[in-house]
Amino acid sequence: MAITVGELVALPHLRLEVLSGQSGLDRVVTWAHSSDLDQPWGWLSGGELLMKNGRSIPRFEKDQIAFIEGLISAQTSALVIGSDPQSPPIAAAALRRSDDLKIPILRVPFSMSFIVLSRAVADSRLSEEASRVTRTEKIYDTIHAAVASSDPGTFLARLRVELSCELFVVDSETLNPILTGTSSLPDTLRSRIRDELELVDGAIPGSLRFSGAKRGEVFVVEVPYEEPTFLVASFPSRQPHDLVLLQHAATAVAVEVAHASLRADYQRQIGTELFSQLIEGRLDAATGTSQLRQHNLSTSSAVLIAINGVDANDERHLHISLRRRGIAHLLLRRDQTQFLLLEQHWDSQRHGSSATATELVVERLRRKCTIGVSNPLLDPLRTPSAAREALWALAGATGTSQAVQYADASPFPALRSQEEAQALVSRVLGPLIEYDEVHGSDLVNSLTTYLAVRRSWLRCAERLNVHRQTVIYRMRRIEQLTGRSLAETGDLAILWLAISAYDALRLGEPTSSINLTRGDHESPNVAPSTRSGI
Repeated sequence: MAITVGELVALPHLRLEVLSGQSGLDRVVTWAHSSDLDQPWGWLSGGELLMKNGRSIPRFEKDQIAFIEGLISAQTSALVIGSDPQSPPIAAAALRRSDDLKIPILRVPFSMSFIVLSRAVADSRLSEEASRVTRTEKIYDTIHAAVASSDPGTFLARLRVELSCELFVVDSETLNPILTGTSSLPDTLRSRIRDELELVDGAIPGSLRFSGAKRGEVFVVEVPYEEPTFLVASFPSRQPHDLVLLQHAATAVAVEVAHASLRADYQRQIGTELFSQLIEGRLDAATGTSQLRQHNLSTSSAVLIAINGVDANDERHLHISLRRRGIAHLLLRRDQTQFLLLEQHWDSQRHGSSATATELVVERLRRKCTIGVSNPLLDPLRTPSAAREALWALAGATGTSQAVQYADASPFPALRSQEEAQALVSRVLGPLIEYDEVHGSDLVNSLTTYLAVRRSWLRCAERLNVHRQTVIYRMRRIEQLTGRSLAETGDLAILWLAISAYDALRLGEPTSSINLTRGDHESPNVAPSTRSGI
């Protein structure tokens, strides 16, 4: 059974002295907590006996009064001051404020250990602790039920019963629900949470706590998950609430959020396969349009984005962030390039943002990367072309998290468009590409390496791990096939520009159907292995 402040004062071995707040001695003590923080409210759940070293008490009268009022806002049962000669005196006005608010201020000799006080409170709560263990077990039992049913709504409903409050699981940035079938925050509560978060600069101190509607109380606690997530608990009254149980609930929510994320990952894998089929030209227009519609993607407003500088972990976080904002998308990774088919039209106002979907991608990555954006998709058969457009734009992107639109991209001043680059590559390097395909040779790569090492036979041989004479033979063969001399400055300039354009067009090697020497719309029935690729 819980003990009151007055009953603690009556225990002679604790040597507690009442300085003020005599009328609040009937307050129930739920726990004993020591803290020397200036504002410990975020770490209190209500009903605590706050034990504080006298030296950490505010020295000025107005600060002491503000501290006492803060204790009331956190529903603290009493303040215990461990005093010594260096402790500042408690101002008379602060003691009067304590009397007015009916919160006892107690003094204990410096020689009395706070551990003794804590043990006295703990001993009085043994039966209640047993009840807490039972309630905690029930909270974690909800995890098993949730995993078995794959129903987040039922999971949250069971938690509501155990905690006797309304619960919301929301994204910390948008404050929108992230579990399918669960309720959204009421507009007034959403607005209040935003205001409270601004006061603490978005960093929750233990828990965010404030008065709710109809004399209730609201707690916001962080859910321990890879993407910032909040558990919002709205209690119908301001009686002391068990913050420990609420933290257990947040952990249980983290498990359910992770489980829901696994289900979403399965859908992401299905989307990746669809994206791969589209970019390789293996679907006809009707099938492609139908399957994109199943993923809430419209060909009229979707764009294809190519990203360099992100890893697999970035990809997962990007997927979660877009999914939480309701932005339809497909992801596909090819070597070092991340491809993203993105729906540009989304309900940004509902999510408290005026940014476009592409701008959100840039903002979400928040580190050095380069991004190329294609023209609108318009037709699923245009996916290979859109991929080339994104790669071309990517070649012209520089700086940190910079997105370049295909229409604005100009990686090479001498080439005004991707089509001009493709024409140059086909005209200059086409014979080498076809020769490599037929004979399994490495002439294109050899030329690239040779130009990169400033036409050094020796360094080129070292990089290619071949004999110097082999490099000489390959360069002569290249001259024969292209009809251009590596000794002529004009021919060298053309070859270098063609190789540079070739690298830009093949960046990321998205698929064998992104073709340098043939048209965009080959028959979808042609096997990918029969096409010349980037």
